[in-house]
Parts: sequence; structure tokens; C-alpha cells
Amino acid sequence: MLTCRFARFILLLIAVLAGGCGSLLPRSKSQTEAPWKTFEEVKRTYDSIEPGRTTLQELKQLGYDPYVNSNVTVLHFSDVLSKYAPNAIRDEYLEPGIRECLHMQTLCTAYSIDHRQIHRDRVGNVLLDFINYRRRTEITGWRFSAVIVLVGDRVVYKSWSGTPAVSEVEEIVNPLGPLQERGPAVLLP
Repeated sequence: MLTCRFARFILLLIAVLAGGCGSLLPRSKSQTEAPWKTFEEVKRTYDSIEPGRTTLQELKQLGYDPYVNSNVTVLHFSDVLSKYAPNAIRDEYLEPGIRECLHMQTLCTAYSIDHRQIHRDRVGNVLLDFINYRRRTEITGWRFSAVIVLVGDRVVYKSWSGTPAVSEVEEIVNPLGPLQERGPAVLLP
């Protein structure tokens, strides 16, 4: 009687898990705290920064304040030198703002920002995921990075890079399921 109930319970559990209850699969979210919620917002803010005109105070009001926004890193003059003039190339090949920065040395600083919002959702069959046979993860979101170079309290140069729409899929298939990670330890005494 007890084994019959246990068998029914196991069959019911397998039916529920095999039914594709996606809400049982893990999800994760990686996002850095900042005043911007979308790629368009952070890019629009970046575009409003004008080298030669934007001041340090205005930059901080736009969200580029390392004391308020933990995504903003302060770079020293030597960091700017190694990033934009690593081979000490001749001045005339450098951007004017970088050239000014290198000439002013200790008056030159930069703010670097790295902002992202990434969502990782496991999708697929719960049972196959649970027994480690097949795991599929969909990754979506966006990334934005920028460097703002200042001489004194005035922006002299800016550059950005980013990915407006991240769309990736990770799929892991282990033909041996839960035994895959154990490897030879299962076969050897």
C-alpha cells in the first residue's frame, strides 16, 4: 500500500516537472544602480555632454558623480595616458582634448562609467534542467560604457561604447545528465 502511494507521488511529481513549469526555473538579474533605466536614457544623457562647454558641476548633475553613482570611477592622469596614448605617439595624432589633458598632467582627471542591465532567464523543461541534462539560458539587456576627460572643472573629451540590445543564448547539454560531473569517479572504486 505504501509503495503504491509512493509510486503515485513520484509519477505525479514527474508529470508536474515534465509539464514545463517555467516558473520553477532559476532567474537572475545583474544591474548596476544608476539614474538611467534604459540604454536610450544613458545615451541621451551622454549626448548632452559638450566638450569645451560642460562643467564638472553640470556633469555631476547629469549623474556622473563618483560620490553618488557607484558606477563612476575616477581615473588619474596616468590612466588617461595609458588608455589614449599608450605608445607616446606624436601630439598631432591625438584628439585635441586628450592633447590638452596630457599637457596639463595633474590638472587632468577622467570619469569612467560602466553601466549594465542584464537578465538571465533559464527556459525549457524543468525536469531536464533539474537532472542537469539540458540547461538553456536566455540573456537579454544592455551595456553602456563612457569616459569623460576633464581639465580642471571643464570637460575636454568624451568617448563611449556599448551594446544597445544584448540577446544571447547559453545552452549546456550533458548527455550523462547528473553523472556528467562525476566522471570517472562513478566508474572507479
